[in-house]
Parts: sequence; C-alpha cells; structure tokens
Amino acid sequence: MTTLILGATGNVGVHVVDSLIARGEPTRIITRDRENARRVLPDSVDIIEGDMGEEKVLLGALDDVDAVFLLTPHSYTMADLQLQIIRMLRRSSVKIVKLSATSSGIRPDGPFTLRQHWEIEQVLTATGQNFVILRPNGFMQTLVAAQMLPSVIESQSILNSSGSARLSMIDARDIGEVAARVLTSDTWDGQTLVLTGPRAVTFNEIAALIGEARGEYIRAIDVTPADVRASLLSRGVEGWEAGHIQEMHQLFRDGGSEEVTGDVQKVLEKSPRTIENFVRENFAYVGTPTP
Repeated sequence: MTTLILGATGNVGVHVVDSLIARGEPTRIITRDRENARRVLPDSVDIIEGDMGEEKVLLGALDDVDAVFLLTPHSYTMADLQLQIIRMLRRSSVKIVKLSATSSGIRPDGPFTLRQHWEIEQVLTATGQNFVILRPNGFMQTLVAAQMLPSVIESQSILNSSGSARLSMIDARDIGEVAARVLTSDTWDGQTLVLTGPRAVTFNEIAALIGEARGEYIRAIDVTPADVRASLLSRGVEGWEAGHIQEMHQLFRDGGSEEVTGDVQKVLEKSPRTIENFVRENFAYVGTPTP
C-alpha cells in the first residue's frame, strides 16, 4: 500500500518522505511545485501536481493509499484547509496522521495557531475515522537553526525571550521517523503522541553550546515576548503572525515546553537526537543549517 504525504517539502515533510523511502514504503505526495519537489525529494517519490485542497486532486491521489500524513502551510486559514481535507477524506477508509503542535498549548485559549490545531483535533477525533495525532514540542530546525544562526553569524549573540524556562525541542528528523512508523503500523492508532527531545534546555545553555561548537563567546540577550512581536512588526510580518509568535514565546517563558516524554523512544526504540549534536552539526561552521 501507498502512503500519501501532504506538506511534503517543508521542514518536517521532507523527513517523513525520506524515512518512508528508507523503509522501502511506496510514497506519494501532492504539491503545487513539481520542480521543487523533484529537487528536494528522492527520485522514487510519486508526485501529483495540484492543490491538496481541491477535491478532484485529493481524491484522485488516494488510489491504493491506506494512510495520509496531514500537514498544511502555516497560515491564518490553516484550520479551514485541514478541516476541508478531513471532510473529503471521510469518504475513504484511510488513516489520518496529523502533525499538530506544542501539547500544552493545544486548547481553546492557546496561542492562535495552537487554537486552530485544537479545533482540528476535536473534529478529527470525533469523526470515527482512524487517526494518530503527533504533537511535537518545537523544532530544533526552526527555533535554533533558522532563528539563531543568522544572529550568531552577524553579532555572536542570540535573543532569549524565554528567561530561565526550559524547552524540550525535538529534531525534525525524529518527527519524520516517528511519522513513518505510525503511518505504516496500526500499533499507535487512536493515540496522541507528544514528541520531545531527550531533555529540556534554557536559551542560555543553547548559547553556551553554540559558543563551544564555534570556539567563541555567544551572548544570550534578554528580551520579552512583546519585544519579539514589535521586532517582527517592524520587519513587515503580518499582525496575526507576530501576535501568534508573541503568544508562543510567552508559552515558552511560562514553562509550557518543559515537558519531556518517552514517546519517541516508545515508537522508535531509540533515544531522540540531542540538542548537543544538533548544535555541533549546524553551528560549527558558517553556512546553511542542516535541512
């Protein structure tokens, strides 16, 4: 049987695809940009070009598919698109594996995007359709590499909006491996898995690790979540997005990402990748972080 991946070319999706291919699983994706998909994904991937939100495209991609990985672009209307996809998939018998977000914020009063995830999860779990929900606790690729590396290169510093709170971030490669397992096995059907790294660290500890990897002193400059929002707005980021990021940084500051679980170990039967290894891979030299 084939696995269908939605959101296959982003930070997480590429690792889901790579892990499925490494396991010898037939893999299909839907994308608007075939050329980019061919550039970033293995040659054996079956590519369908089109809009995943269009019924004809989505249902036409389900031939011989028994599981779908649900990941859509981060946007103001993310919930609308994912709920539309879930409604269309209810006409089939496929299992839906949904990538959600930081577990402590999945509630009706959580940060904006996490409120959307909460709504989607409520609908998905009530449909009676087979599902697995994955709640990753922040990506190292986003929070560390994408956000910190430019600042490290430019000013030998990182911004710390989390104070002394700790974050148990996870490597997106581990998310990809977990997703590949649950997509192709019924062991975890009906479960919500909270995916974290092996330990929680402060931003000050991350600054020290980066400094050790680069052989230079890296400062952690204390800022507030409101400072982060103001900076984003000044750079032209949309108001809803800047507000959401402020809410997320406040969640981190309040200790909402300190939980460490054993769910990665349970699924993969090995420990998740460490922040130490991730920093060494991405910060030892000036350049682009590991995708």
